[in-house]
Amino acid sequence: MTKIEFLKLLKKHNINENLVVFDDAAKNGYCVRKNYYRWEVFHRERGKEDNCVGFPSESTALQYLYGELCHLYVK
Repeated sequence: MTKIEFLKLLKKHNINENLVVFDDAAKNGYCVRKNYYRWEVFHRERGKEDNCVGFPSESTALQYLYGELCHLYVK
């Protein structure tokens, strides 16, 4: 899954794409970033990173985050 495909799926399910940040910006929300040799997905609130999970590829990380967001926001 690419970033573009991921964002299209969020839009399709009416999930606000502004919940997700694709770099290491100090913004609150869900973050997908490359950290040396792996991709990480985590939630950041008030500068604190929680529930960091590592993946071997960006595609796998985006698939994981998409599943998590659907579980939380799609009824």
